[in-house]
Amino acid sequence: MGDDAAKAGGPEFKIRPGQLKDAAPTFENQSKALKEAGRHGMSTAMMDRLAAIDWTYPVGHDVRAASRSRLMAEYLRRASLWAQVLGGPPRWPYFDIAGALAPEVRVDPEVAERLEEYIEKHVEFVSAEFVCRAAVRWATLRDTPGVQLPDLPDPFEPLILMYERGGEVLYDDSWAFNFGGRAVRITPWRDHLSAEPATALDLATLDSLDHEYERADVDRQ
Repeated sequence: MGDDAAKAGGPEFKIRPGQLKDAAPTFENQSKALKEAGRHGMSTAMMDRLAAIDWTYPVGHDVRAASRSRLMAEYLRRASLWAQVLGGPPRWPYFDIAGALAPEVRVDPEVAERLEEYIEKHVEFVSAEFVCRAAVRWATLRDTPGVQLPDLPDPFEPLILMYERGGEVLYDDSWAFNFGGRAVRITPWRDHLSAEPATALDLATLDSLDHEYERADVDRQ
């Protein structure tokens, strides 16, 4: 989807001024372990998460289709909020948010080397390669002392959770992510603006979505 599509109109949704306040370099939900991990704690933690993902593209039935599709929808919602702050994304649906906010911030060389070696050996698709690099740069930005960020939700957390729950997903010729029967359409970024999350990110909620989906699937057979 090109730049024209990315800039196309959609339903009007504005972030209220009170929603854009200066944020500390670390977020409220950051764990104690990450706070104590040092300057590169978040970028190293992100790299560890990526390295644990099985990137095998699921063929046929996706047992976690319900949660994975909701997580993708939530990523698109969050990414659209950040796109609005930036005046529109340079590309869609994946874009380098950290690079757009602070292009001068660089990933630690050791983390960058580990990332590139991992991508070369384990990540097959270009879209996933891009996300891996963008997610590590985002974590690097959060590691950087003195950085102030808009008070918006972490854009990459739903996407990384989606990968952790079943690997890569690709969009098809109709510009939709297909999760074994559940499709998430890629529309212009403004279409995804919403104040309401597509799903909570806790594991209990995600597992419950999949359980209900599987039970309904059995009832239909």
